[in-house]
Amino acid sequence: GPLPGATNVKDIKAKGANAGTVILNFTCKGLRDRDVLSKSDPQILLYTSVKNRANYTLQGRTEKVKNNLNPIFGTGIDIPYIFERQTFCKVVVVDDDSDGLATDADNLGEAEFTLGQAVSKKTLEMELRHRRWGVKGTCIVSASHTTNTKELITLQFEGGHLDRKDTFGKSDPYFEIFRVTGGQEALVKRSEVVYNNLNPRWRQIEITSTQLCNGDDSASIRIKVWDYDTTAAPDLIGICTTTLGQMKKIKKEIVEFDLIHPKKQAKKKSYRNSGVLKVLQCVSVKTWSFLDYVSSGLQLNCMVAFDFTASNGHPNTPASLHHLNAQGVNQYTMAWTAIGQVVQDYDWDKEFPAYGFGGALPPNNQVSFEFALNANAQNPNCAGIQGVIQAYQTALQNVALSGPTNCAPIIRTATRYANACATTPMGGQGYLILLILTDGQFTDLQACVQAIQQAQQSPLSIIIVGVGNADFSNMEYLDGDRTNTAGRTRDIVQFVPFNKYAHGNAANLSASPTLLARELLAELPGQVEKYFTSRKIAPMGKKMH
Repeated sequence: GPLPGATNVKDIKAKGANAGTVILNFTCKGLRDRDVLSKSDPQILLYTSVKNRANYTLQGRTEKVKNNLNPIFGTGIDIPYIFERQTFCKVVVVDDDSDGLATDADNLGEAEFTLGQAVSKKTLEMELRHRRWGVKGTCIVSASHTTNTKELITLQFEGGHLDRKDTFGKSDPYFEIFRVTGGQEALVKRSEVVYNNLNPRWRQIEITSTQLCNGDDSASIRIKVWDYDTTAAPDLIGICTTTLGQMKKIKKEIVEFDLIHPKKQAKKKSYRNSGVLKVLQCVSVKTWSFLDYVSSGLQLNCMVAFDFTASNGHPNTPASLHHLNAQGVNQYTMAWTAIGQVVQDYDWDKEFPAYGFGGALPPNNQVSFEFALNANAQNPNCAGIQGVIQAYQTALQNVALSGPTNCAPIIRTATRYANACATTPMGGQGYLILLILTDGQFTDLQACVQAIQQAQQSPLSIIIVGVGNADFSNMEYLDGDRTNTAGRTRDIVQFVPFNKYAHGNAANLSASPTLLARELLAELPGQVEKYFTSRKIAPMGKKMH
């Protein structure tokens, strides 16, 4: 059964928010002329890789344009877009004089980019480079996209006259919603538990129509109501089957369903139900997608905070979590790099504010819970991913590890920063990601909860990575997937232990950052959508539906 008050369905997070198809179109200028009697006949081959810049496979090709050194290609190439997965792209321009495939064609030049760069900049102009002849000509990549306009559904249910399942008290009911496709059930939402109540009113839930019923108002939705038990498996109270279309009728009529317990129904002819499920609210709102926002110029900024508490161990000892291995990395730098590589494509200046917390600063050994890694409190920004790592390494040499692990100050600082960057210097939209890297549970947990509740109103998401082998159970209290804490209006926290991807084997660390980034960033698109949608803010240049 679920944790009390918990959504607790970790594998059904809203990962559809990041998906879509990007269409790339190409134009070239000033190409090298390889033909003697005529101009080149250029064609573009697009290669992609989701691993690195070495394992490319052919994604698609444009048509061939005859006798043209400044071709405009009419054939676009489709690429699946997943925000948290970095997709590397390589354009190869060839001169194809043959009538067949361009396998033996002359190479006119190549250029590399990431799909994130193409999406965030819309138009990307790159020099074409040949390994022998150097730079000649340019390739212009233009990105557009196809996304289905999403429908966000707000639902609220109330139980009536539910069966009493407990011997010494009333039932402790919660419900689960299943999408039914081809007779197969898929769990998409689980409510909190309402204790000792046969007429419970559960909190509102939000879910996209895609998750709920694949966007089909007439598709079956199954709702099961259970009695929660702390020491045993939950007891079924009853089941009902409905559709989104039926629930939308609440605007005109009362909508309620009999909850049927199949075994009780089979035993008693006089059986009517085990209670009823009433629909109190069913509101649908059309929303823009994350891809709509980033392709309209949304800038993602990233702030990172490193744990400088003594429990990490002295950096000079090999057992320390701050110790750098032979390759010059540790879990802290790997987690930061994994996130930074994805986010940097959406950050116009690639300047990252970087902080430490729990360290004793020179010259007086004053403990600070929000100090700039570059020792410049007025401008904590570091240039690029490597700039952050260099500032972190320098701070390790100058700052003594101390404690405790207080994080509320850095959350409050990030909230102020998020409010300041809500509008970019170019007048666009901004959103901040706070990445907290820590080796233990926060000692100021309640202060963190309060700071997070205040931060929900700001364009901010908080990602926490647990480094090392400590007990992080209390940290999951902060993760909105696991706790439907009262006062939470928007889930903005995601927690993941690094060792989930290290498998306790240092040899596997090289493979883990990509998986880590996918896990940590999978929820971000949905959080961005919810922030802007709840404030009725459309992408730049567009209107709310």
